[in-house]
Amino acid sequence: MRILFLHGLESQPNCQKVKWLQDQGHQVQSPEIDYHDNQSYENIYKLTRRNHYHVIVGSSMGGWFAWNLGKELGVPVLLLNPALHSRSIEPTIGSWIDEEKKMSKVFLAIGNDDIIINPVKTLQWLRENDKRDWNPNNCLEGEYGHRTPVDTFKSIFKKFHFDIEFANELQHRLG
Repeated sequence: MRILFLHGLESQPNCQKVKWLQDQGHQVQSPEIDYHDNQSYENIYKLTRRNHYHVIVGSSMGGWFAWNLGKELGVPVLLLNPALHSRSIEPTIGSWIDEEKKMSKVFLAIGNDDIIINPVKTLQWLRENDKRDWNPNNCLEGEYGHRTPVDTFKSIFKKFHFDIEFANELQHRLG
């Protein structure tokens, strides 16, 4: 599986989660992102358009980018405590793109002890803003904070792996 992994605002690329995915045989790209740079989303968008990914994994601010990229490119997303709301910065997101939003299945993992991005608000945001692709059955909640522990991530990915593959197959059939 080809995976784009987008790190969070205060995190680095090629973290232990990326290394684990690579150890599982996946092709993973994890670019360094300067979220304070107004061109950062455009740069990631261009990278994503050049490469076909089966899933975009995004953590925190990377989750905000992943959700938007998924809608613009029709790629399933796996979001880890995504900054869909309550962001400390507001990077420019796709205002230069004139394409219609596409289907992008959303898989979510949230830490109930997250004090950075309120998990209750995240669920509410998805219910209000992603009525087409969000399904509460595609959510795993855990007793951890904002940073998703590596072992927890392993369980999350294993749980959603086949659903992500099915979402890709369905997306391919629908064209």
